[in-house]
Amino acid sequence: MRILHLSKFYPPDPGGLEHAVATVAEGVAACGHQVRVICATGSSWQGRRGSFTAEAGPHGVEVVRLPTHGVLWSQPLVRGYVRAARCPADVVYVHRPHPLADIAVLLGRRRPTVVFHHSDVQRQRAVRAMYGPLARKVAGAAAATVVATRAHLRHAEDLGANGREKARVIPYGVDAERFAPGLDVVRPRVFPPQSEGPVGLFVGRLVGYKGLDVLLRAVAGTDLTVVVVGDGPLREQLESRRCDLGVTKQVLMSGPVIDADLPSYYAAADYFVLPSKTPAEMFGISLIEAMACGKPVISTALATGVREVNEKDVTGLEVAPGDIGELRIAMERLAGDRDLRGRMGAAGRVRVEDRFTLDRMVDAHLELCRELVAG
Repeated sequence: MRILHLSKFYPPDPGGLEHAVATVAEGVAACGHQVRVICATGSSWQGRRGSFTAEAGPHGVEVVRLPTHGVLWSQPLVRGYVRAARCPADVVYVHRPHPLADIAVLLGRRRPTVVFHHSDVQRQRAVRAMYGPLARKVAGAAAATVVATRAHLRHAEDLGANGREKARVIPYGVDAERFAPGLDVVRPRVFPPQSEGPVGLFVGRLVGYKGLDVLLRAVAGTDLTVVVVGDGPLREQLESRRCDLGVTKQVLMSGPVIDADLPSYYAAADYFVLPSKTPAEMFGISLIEAMACGKPVISTALATGVREVNEKDVTGLEVAPGDIGELRIAMERLAGDRDLRGRMGAAGRVRVEDRFTLDRMVDAHLELCRELVAG
């Protein structure tokens, strides 16, 4: 089959949506299908942002990056996107939120379309008002829609009633061989020696909804140590805040890490923490990566898919969003109880094997595509 993915950006540009697109695209391509991704050049792309590029990615995924002429309300401004999306394909995936992809499908040739709804537009109310009718029209006309959890479906106003009726729940997946307990890897230099005690880990973009300000204040005045992996617009602000709170020796910021090195960071950590504050955190792919590595996790009680990933008091602990005291207590509890970490970490690995593996995800998407092509 020829499968086309319409995405905003694509790795090495960071982000949960971008990671999910790559996981699906590369997993399907590894099964022998022709996969192409149309995207914009983002800030992390090492080539020139103003030039067109086409490259062969992992497993033969063809990645077409179009020049970005600015970003408006999180939407890259890309000339030629609609035209590029008209390339031959048996199935087209629209990864949302992405108004330009919806327009490309609406104006393009008729082909089976899958709307992969990662989330509604979260912050920009004006954009939501303008984008909603377009989004619901495209979802209603699509052959199928996909969400990662039942909670996604409850939040998916931009799917509309017709889009929700035809939705399938296909969870995100992780390579359970690459992310696994007991990996024999080199301990990253940013981590202190094991003799200095347990270390927590955060992996993600340094943006407001991730709750890193809460994490810094939770660590202040304690003996806790946490490594922060990632980059983003708040990096300088967090560095400054870290100094103000006097936690420069406790909150160790590694900066961005290439995907190939991530398993070694999970392996070196004793527990994982995701202190997200708002429903913009719809899933938390880093949660399943940590759980696959046998690490207990701390997440927040958001009414999103996060609660379908971390099973409270089984695979990890759960705290109220934005609650500094609860987060501090949860971190101190895991840091101080090795047996608890072991039990929850083992339960997390089992949960990933049962629900969140790469193979399960890819098989479900291939089954959907075969049905659409046959139909």
